Amino acid sequence: MQPTALVEIRWYQEGKRMNYSRVYALFLLSVFLTSCRQNQTNVPKDNIKSEIKDIGPNIMVRNIKKGRNGTILIAGPNNSSFGDVFRYDPSKAGEKSFTNLSSKIGSHIFWDVLEDRRGNLWFTTTDSGVYNYNGKTIQHFTTTEGLANNRVTSVYEDKAGSIWFGTEGGLSRYDGKMFRNFTSPNTPLFYKEGHWNNDIHTILEDKTGKLWIGTRGDAFVYDGKKFTTLIHKGEPFLDVWAIMEDRKGTIWLSGYNGFKVGRTGGLYRYDGSTFTKVSERGAYAIIQDKKGNIWTTGPVNPANWTVQALSRYDAGSLYSNEPLVTEIRSGKSFLGLSEANDGSIWFGDATGVYRYDGKTITDFYNKEGQKKYIIDTKQSVVVWQGSMLLGGWEGTKFLGDGSNTGDVDLVKGELLIENRHLMGGAVEVDMNTIEQKFDDQRQHNKLPPFFDVKKFPVSTFVITKVETGNDGNTKVPNDGSIKVTTEGNIKVTGNLTMEGITKAVTFPAKMHFKDGMDGTVEVNGTLILDRTDWGIDYGSEKHFYQSGDAILDDVKFFMKIVAKK
Repeated sequence: MQPTALVEIRWYQEGKRMNYSRVYALFLLSVFLTSCRQNQTNVPKDNIKSEIKDIGPNIMVRNIKKGRNGTILIAGPNNSSFGDVFRYDPSKAGEKSFTNLSSKIGSHIFWDVLEDRRGNLWFTTTDSGVYNYNGKTIQHFTTTEGLANNRVTSVYEDKAGSIWFGTEGGLSRYDGKMFRNFTSPNTPLFYKEGHWNNDIHTILEDKTGKLWIGTRGDAFVYDGKKFTTLIHKGEPFLDVWAIMEDRKGTIWLSGYNGFKVGRTGGLYRYDGSTFTKVSERGAYAIIQDKKGNIWTTGPVNPANWTVQALSRYDAGSLYSNEPLVTEIRSGKSFLGLSEANDGSIWFGDATGVYRYDGKTITDFYNKEGQKKYIIDTKQSVVVWQGSMLLGGWEGTKFLGDGSNTGDVDLVKGELLIENRHLMGGAVEVDMNTIEQKFDDQRQHNKLPPFFDVKKFPVSTFVITKVETGNDGNTKVPNDGSIKVTTEGNIKVTGNLTMEGITKAVTFPAKMHFKDGMDGTVEVNGTLILDRTDWGIDYGSEKHFYQSGDAILDDVKFFMKIVAKK
C-alpha cells in the first residue's frame, strides 16, 4: 500500500468535513495496491476438517517447535493464570497422539518450548522462570539461580549447545553450569527512558555465529563482543517478534522501521548490506519450508492486529520487489508456526492448533457446532451440607453449628459444549443414595423424613441458560494478548425437579478443560437452595418456635462434574 493513500484517508477522516466519495475511491486504490502480486485465497470451508479422535490442546498456541523423532512441540497459555506444553507424536496419529508435558509441573503461564540436542526439554513461563526436564527429573531456574528475569518468552539453543533465554529483563545464556546475563545490551534509540530493549521477543543465530535479537524496543545483533542496533534509513527496527535466516543466508524480520509505526510496519529482508521491505504484512512467526517457500503468521496490517493470516511467499519470487503471496487462512489471531517432517505446516491460533498439508486444514480442536460430553458418574461427586439453626456451646466454647455432609449418586447426564462454552445439559440424581457422613466416615441413610424416595426415586436438573460471571462481558481479546482472568467463571440457570416439584435455580460455577485438552471438561459449582420450596419442611426453621429447635432451610450442594467427549 502506498503511503500517500494512507495519508489521504487519514486526513479526511480526521478533518471536520469528510469527502466520503474520495475516501471510498482512495480505499479502493489502497486495496488494489495491497493486492498487487498477491493471490489471497482462503482455503474453502469444505477443505477444513475437524479431527474428532485426535483431540488437540485448547490453548493459545504461542510457539510451535520441532522435537525429536518427528514430534511437534506446542506451548502457550489458556488464560491469565494457566498454560500448557504438549507433544504431538505422529506415530500415534488417530489415537492419543497429544501428550501434556507440563501437567506434572503445576499451573503456570507456559510460553515457549525447546528440545535441545541432548533430548532435554526446556519450558519457559511468564510467571515462574524456566523448567528443564531430562526425562527423569525436573529442574527449576529462576532469578535465584541467576536467570535475568522470571518472565521468559523465548528459548533458543546456539551451535555451541548453550541455551539462550529472552526475558523481560534482558538476555540470559546458560552453559549447563551457570548463567551469564546481558542487560541493557544497547542504548535505546526509541524509548530512552524505558527498558524496552531488555524485553526480548526472539533470538536467532545466523550462519556466521552472530545473534539477531528482536525486542519490544530496538532490534540488535550481537557478534560475541558488542551489540549493534539494526538501522534502516537512519531509524531502528522496533517491536520485532520474528527473525529467520533462509537457505541463502538472507535475514527476514518483521517489525516497524522507525517511529511512524503506522506506515513502516511489515516484512523486511536483509542481504548483508541492504534492507528491503517485502510486504506490508507483519509476522509473529517466520519459517522457510523444504520447498523454499516462506510462511508467516501475524497481522495483515501491522497497524491493526485484529485481522491476521497464515501467509505463504512463493519460493520463485522471494527476491523480487513484490513476492507472490498466498493467504491460506485469515482470522483474528495466528501465532505459532512450524513445518513437520512430512512437509505439512502447523500453525496455532487463540484456541488451538492446526495442520495444513497443501490441500486441507485439519482442526485439532473442533470449535464449530455443539459437542456432547457424557458425564462420568464415577468421577463426578455431589456432596450436600446441612446445618442446625442454632450453634452448640460448652461454656464459652463453640462446638459448632451441627453441620453434616453426605453424598448423592448421579445416574446419568450430559453437557453440551460449543466453542469452549457450556450451552446446556441435563443430569439425573438417584435419591435412594442420599447418605449422611459422620466424623468416623461411616455412612448412614438417615434421611427418610426429608425425601419420599419410593414415590420420587429420581431428581433431575436441566440447564436452561449459561452466562459469564461478568454480566456477559468476559471475552477473549482479539489481539493475541492475555487479559482474561475469569474466562471459566460462569453462572448456570436451570430447572430442578425434586419431590415432583420443578423450580428454577441459579448457581455459580467454574469450568475448565482438563490438562488444556478438549476431551475432558470439569465443572466445579455450588448450589444453595431453600428445601422448603420443594415441600421438604422436616425440622424447618419456620417451625422453630413450635419445635424448640430447627434445621436451616438452606442446603448447600457442592458439585464436581466430570464429562468426557
